[in-house]
Amino acid sequence: MSIYKYKNNWKAEVWINHKRVASKSGFGTKTEARAWHDEKAMNYRIDPEKFLKKKKILFDELLEKYSLIHLSSISPMTSLRYLVDINHRIRPYFQYQPIENISAMSIEAFRSGLTKKLSTKSVNNCINLLFSIFRKGQEWGMVEVNPVRIRALKVASQKFSWWDKKGDITSFLETSKESRYHMAFRLALECGLRLGEIIGLSKKDISFSRNQIHIHRQWIDKLATYGPTKGRKERIVSFHPSSPLKELLRTAIEKSSHPEALFLTPGGKRVSARKLAGHHFKKEVMRAKVPMIRFHDLRHTFASWYMIEVGDIWSLKGILGHVDVQTTQRYAHLSQKHQKMPVLPWMV
Repeated sequence: MSIYKYKNNWKAEVWINHKRVASKSGFGTKTEARAWHDEKAMNYRIDPEKFLKKKKILFDELLEKYSLIHLSSISPMTSLRYLVDINHRIRPYFQYQPIENISAMSIEAFRSGLTKKLSTKSVNNCINLLFSIFRKGQEWGMVEVNPVRIRALKVASQKFSWWDKKGDITSFLETSKESRYHMAFRLALECGLRLGEIIGLSKKDISFSRNQIHIHRQWIDKLATYGPTKGRKERIVSFHPSSPLKELLRTAIEKSSHPEALFLTPGGKRVSARKLAGHHFKKEVMRAKVPMIRFHDLRHTFASWYMIEVGDIWSLKGILGHVDVQTTQRYAHLSQKHQKMPVLPWMV
């Protein structure tokens, strides 16, 4: 008999003649695990042949449980992204296969097919999701061994676009002054906020006495609701007291007819991310006659200039809300501290 603590729950295994014939995890107490073990052991003694003729579990059964149980416990945006991989890639390939027939080789064949259609990063994301599905299957007693054992593909470091000339930034801000969404552009350029965080900004999140903004959620267009920030972390971001942004925020709060939102359409509804980034922002970029970049590249522009002027990677990590400093490292090379050679004792 083998009953032991597995993660935060109990797991039971039935061993007959030094061979494991059944196992299950997820029991809340040791007593529950023991009761399951004793029942299975008794069934084996009554009719060993019938006991060992287990019904083959199809991968689709595992997928249904994963979608129903696990996806409801993670952030809405992550869940939506997972469903794209599940419904369009993973389910069509593995759907009717018995779980026990899915091998490391079939996983690699699946990945090989993905590499012909998707970017390396997207392929890795899909395989990581598949690993997570099988791992949950292990926890639920549906999977004996996780067949996903292949290493992630190497992803080339991606370059990002940003306005590296101060003149482009000042020209854009000057030209976009008349736009009803000028403040949104400044929030990205001066505070490094993400698009969803800007649209989800509420009146109560701004402190004028401390010149700070409380970032604790973002607006999710597809679900028409608030969700956690990308890194699921709250943060406080400061704005400069002498910047026009302070008065813009104050005026926006006074004029907004919405109980929470600051960025509204002429009809008084919350502006959509697609409309703000895809139409209004692009329109102002073209009017300013500066290099075309995406709205998210305003955040890259802020981060790049922060490193040029301040050079503190750890402070920037906190401002941007990155979970891992490795994500922030992409801007490190721009720091003057990084480029300047120190004067060593033997040089003078």
